[in-house]
Amino acid sequence: MYISKRILCSKNDSKLTDIQVMERYAQYFNANFWVSFSGCPSITMTQVNGSGVISKLDIKTNKIDIDSGCYIESTEFPAFPSGPTKLTCVALKNEKFGRIRIGKNCVLQGTSICSYNLVDIGDRVIFGPNVVIMDCSGHTIERRGDSDEWERLKISPVYIGDDAWLGYGVIVLPGVSIGKRSVIGAGSVVSKDIPDDCVAVGNPCIVKRLLIQ
Repeated sequence: MYISKRILCSKNDSKLTDIQVMERYAQYFNANFWVSFSGCPSITMTQVNGSGVISKLDIKTNKIDIDSGCYIESTEFPAFPSGPTKLTCVALKNEKFGRIRIGKNCVLQGTSICSYNLVDIGDRVIFGPNVVIMDCSGHTIERRGDSDEWERLKISPVYIGDDAWLGYGVIVLPGVSIGKRSVIGAGSVVSKDIPDDCVAVGNPCIVKRLLIQ
């Protein structure tokens, strides 16, 4: 059973001004830093097979943390196809919600992040439109729908280092670390760790060359 609490909904809250979006975000999460919202993102807390109750205290305790100077784009105005940024934290049964940490001066454009455990993004990270990041497989490959499926999920934190740049449509899979200053080419599927200071491309994403500092 899925129970969701939508802090912000890109459809239902589309008439909110950018300042009102920030004010709503600040009611639940870190109000110490101003976040520049362009349009309304979707921010959702989802509980799977739990008590069915998601309190404001649960959300504040297991918060999404966006640091200062970040820009969150959720409109259709960018030059390339894009949509609302989506930040989703999931709790299995009555465990803690996954956490999303976004460092200083990051840019998200129609970025989708789903966390069952932890997605940790460094400072000055740039995401091209429609990047997807997940720290959980979502379903098992075998015996989907069985009563123990949730216990067999692959859940592993994702880390993205300072000054990384992820191009259009990149998909980052559970357990991956992307190094500082690395560039991930458009459309890549990142299934293994990428070191610092390199250009990596493809499906699966592999290092093509090193960056000279």
